[in-house]
Amino acid sequence: MQSNSSNTPTDTADAQANTAGSSGSAWSDSREPSQTSQGSQPRDDGASMRGAREDADSFGRKAADTAQSYLQDARTTASATVQAGKEYAQDAVNAAGKKIDSVKDGATNLKQRGLQFAADEPMKAVAYAAAGSAVLTAVLLIWMRGRSQLL
Repeated sequence: MQSNSSNTPTDTADAQANTAGSSGSAWSDSREPSQTSQGSQPRDDGASMRGAREDADSFGRKAADTAQSYLQDARTTASATVQAGKEYAQDAVNAAGKKIDSVKDGATNLKQRGLQFAADEPMKAVAYAAAGSAVLTAVLLIWMRGRSQLL
């Protein structure tokens, strides 16, 4: 049995001659076990190390790209959130401003009506002011008396 491969034996007698330290297979190498591990190991280790290094580099690049993508998404989301918050705050300020303006307009209207009433009906205005003062004084006295009893 002739073969061109260097790993295969040239005849069956050589295959059966591999008895000590071999598996008895016709495909096993006829060199000593220490020679096999020393001769082919450095080349395989170098190639496997390069392959592992390339795999690690590839994995690292993919991880960095993924992290960069997530970071960009987070920045975009944060920016959109900040912008939405600013718009919400501006809307709240505008709404509060409108409420304040309406209250100011109502107070101005009441002031004008009160001045007009005092000019048209001065005696009624004085009577209403005296009654309001009496009620306010009574409330304050009751409140002060109840507070002094607590102390």
